[in-house]
Amino acid sequence: MIGMAAGDIIKTHAFSVEKVDVDTDEDIAAGEVINDIGGAGFEQADAGNKGPFMIALEDHDYSEETTHTIKALFSGIVKVKKATGAISKGRAVVISSTAGSVTQWDGAITDVYAIVGIANEDAASGDTTIAVRVRC
Repeated sequence: MIGMAAGDIIKTHAFSVEKVDVDTDEDIAAGEVINDIGGAGFEQADAGNKGPFMIALEDHDYSEETTHTIKALFSGIVKVKKATGAISKGRAVVISSTAGSVTQWDGAITDVYAIVGIANEDAASGDTTIAVRVRC
């Protein structure tokens, strides 16, 4: 998986890509975790948001774009932006305090809808992305 970037799909078996509308004035980067919080369109997911989550597969600069839709992964394994902190393969990941990025679940969350997916690889603290099996 060397050379993979945020938003790159790792495996194509049983994956689902959807087109989604972007919320007003939202900038989104490929590989960020997104969700439609209030029904007005997708934006970066923040800590405390509940899923279902999707992963942006395209960058979107709201002020530069005229079409406010992007492709997003609903189900599958994809490189996701990661906050600081090591993550072990097989562990659940949740939204970190850095919007759109994941961190390893510490087991304190009681709501399963806060889980983005399962780490598909180990990631060191300084890594900026991690392969995640997005739960649908």
